[in-house]
Amino acid sequence: MAFFCIHCKSEVDPKFKACPFCGEPITEFLRRYLETPLDGKYQILSRLGVGGMGEVYKVLHIHLNAIRVIKLMRANIATDPAAHERFLREARLATKIHHPNVATLFDFSTLDETSRYMVWEYIEGINLHELIDQRGPLSPRYAARLAVEALHGLDAIHRAGIVHRDVSPENLMITRDDEGDERVKIIDLGIAKGSGAEDNKTKTGMFVGKWKYCSPEHLGMLPPGERIDGRADLYSFGIVFYEMLTGVPPFQADTPHAFLMMHASQRPRALRETNPGIAVPPELEALIFRALEKDRNNRFASAREFATAIERIAPSLSDEAGAPPPLPASAELTDNATRMSAREPNDVATVMSVASHAPTVATERPTAAAAERAQPAAQRTLHRVPPAEEAPQPSARRGGLFVAAIVLVLLALGAFAWMKMRGGDAKPDVAAPPLAAAAVPSPAIAAAPGHLGINAFPWANVTSIRNLDRNENVEVGALVTPAPVDLPPGRYEVTLSNPNFPAPITRTVNVAAGRDATLSVQFADPASAALPDFGAAR
Repeated sequence: MAFFCIHCKSEVDPKFKACPFCGEPITEFLRRYLETPLDGKYQILSRLGVGGMGEVYKVLHIHLNAIRVIKLMRANIATDPAAHERFLREARLATKIHHPNVATLFDFSTLDETSRYMVWEYIEGINLHELIDQRGPLSPRYAARLAVEALHGLDAIHRAGIVHRDVSPENLMITRDDEGDERVKIIDLGIAKGSGAEDNKTKTGMFVGKWKYCSPEHLGMLPPGERIDGRADLYSFGIVFYEMLTGVPPFQADTPHAFLMMHASQRPRALRETNPGIAVPPELEALIFRALEKDRNNRFASAREFATAIERIAPSLSDEAGAPPPLPASAELTDNATRMSAREPNDVATVMSVASHAPTVATERPTAAAAERAQPAAQRTLHRVPPAEEAPQPSARRGGLFVAAIVLVLLALGAFAWMKMRGGDAKPDVAAPPLAAAAVPSPAIAAAPGHLGINAFPWANVTSIRNLDRNENVEVGALVTPAPVDLPPGRYEVTLSNPNFPAPITRTVNVAAGRDATLSVQFADPASAALPDFGAAR
């Protein structure tokens, strides 16, 4: 029986470990279920992402004719009892929540003696990080509308006795409901905790989550005998809300220790100090800073109270010129919106995000790239770079795009000549980039490098970077994570090693022209990551 790659659809030998045409991994799970429906009802359509604990697939329920998402426990951790318990706990917690602003779990089952999988709703849309990255800061009214939606979802999670513990832009999906209205859905309960005594037995000084968005309580700053509650999520969402309005989070650091110090003692800068190009009413800024209080007793008592406070001032908020346009219709959204986000430090995002369960050593610096993201999309400039010395030859699959690009160039030259004959010298208006990428990239954008951030927990040497499109190694010198690298657009295989661990780790990543991408791996269980003891975290 013929076997076709799940990514590029080329016919390949199923004995291969990866597709020789596109590099997509061929796992035992795919060999077994790509052509045979899982559990007799789930037909695999595509792979959406891979994380530390699981793989995520878009599937079709063949009896209901409904799209679903399967989160499968990865084979390399299937024999770990603790991993099984975390996977099962995520499913049990999800069954307690039924709310339109929280992703829905449909099923949980055992694949074989060692592996399990969950079936989640398929969310067609983009995550909040992608929205901000593409459009820049959001207008106050638009940001407030999304914030209220997210807080309603958090309120439902908290009323179910659960603390999410990983509130971040990647875990907030923006989609449309059946009536065409925008809807925010919270995803990924992979590291959530219940409020029961057993669920709160977290080891002292241990943290699992994203450093950029973690609360002081998650770092151990709690009086003896007290436990983390939903107010920790409100602090994290305060950081998210700040980022929605400025384009960047309030705290930027290079190390976990620096983030720890900032969350413990540093007051965020005023929004206008972070981004002078925005105008946020002081009453809205005051709400954000209340959520970011170090002492949780000074924050909002609940997500519902936070949402109500925003709703009171929402009618007075501006939606001035340059505010982001509404999300496109569902038919215009692509699977790229639901794939694993390439960017870390803000880690992972899929329709049902597969949390890496490694502390997000979020080392995004306040660089020029970060400053550019803090600008409105219409104000951003493209920094062109010379093309690579040797451009890759277009494959047969890209022939159509190559010809189309030539046609567009010829049309542009003709238009330019026509304008010169008319004597016109008017400059075209600069338009904000659309949400979806153009079907044919311009030569200038195609020539621009992409920016890859390589992170590892606890750390790693970058042993090699191989360009899979050209089948050649990239000379980058001696690199130690966190390592930023500028690379031509393409698909890369990155190998990392740590002398304290026996086996290197190899991952593949796509780098797009002029875009940020991040690759993150973990060599150790993050539960072993001890932090300074500020008190018993429970």
